[in-house]
Amino acid sequence: MSLAVNKEIWILEDDKGCQFVYEQTLDHRYKTRYFTKIADFQEALSSTEHNPALIIADLMLDDGNFMTYLNDSKDNRLVVTPFIIVSSIDDIDALRFCFMEGALDYLTKPFKKNELIVKIENILSGSAKQTNSVQSHKTMNLDGHEIESLTSKQKQLLSLFLSSPGRVVSRDDILEQVWGDTSVHPKTVDVHLYNLRRKLNEFGYIIRSEGGGRWSLISDKISA
Repeated sequence: MSLAVNKEIWILEDDKGCQFVYEQTLDHRYKTRYFTKIADFQEALSSTEHNPALIIADLMLDDGNFMTYLNDSKDNRLVVTPFIIVSSIDDIDALRFCFMEGALDYLTKPFKKNELIVKIENILSGSAKQTNSVQSHKTMNLDGHEIESLTSKQKQLLSLFLSSPGRVVSRDDILEQVWGDTSVHPKTVDVHLYNLRRKLNEFGYIIRSEGGGRWSLISDKISA
């Protein structure tokens, strides 16, 4: 793949060792800017009119949690800028939260350089598709029920269920229709299905595992 040196990646990392790995891996492939504090990142964002093509952020920085900052920020550009979270925290709740809030991937330290390169290439090559991946919440109609506060990914998942025969979908269907060419963490599908399942439960619907990487959307009022 040709080098996308015109793409700019902003990296938030306060560990000098990790920053050195990024420099070795990315500096000759992309335009890179490094920040050790969220405050410096925010100042740089405020002083420029263009968005980075991608943000790579350590979850916990010296001056705060990046996800907390992201949720509290009023800069609308961050809503449509794809981002990857990198962290030494290997915890399902942390993964679940980051994916729910729009992270395209979650890498656990120490990560493989080639894995990082491939994930970045996939995200940037599909950046047009990913623009909608972290949009504002939406509402969908499910058999007359208005399902509110759906993230864009949850809306895509629900639409896929509703358009599939018997409302049954496979993992391959989800990866192809929802994430396209973007390579994502293996737990991503499970996390998004889990969060969608929680939202549908109060309306009397369940997402049932059928085994073999297949799920069905059914009403729990119907015995099956």
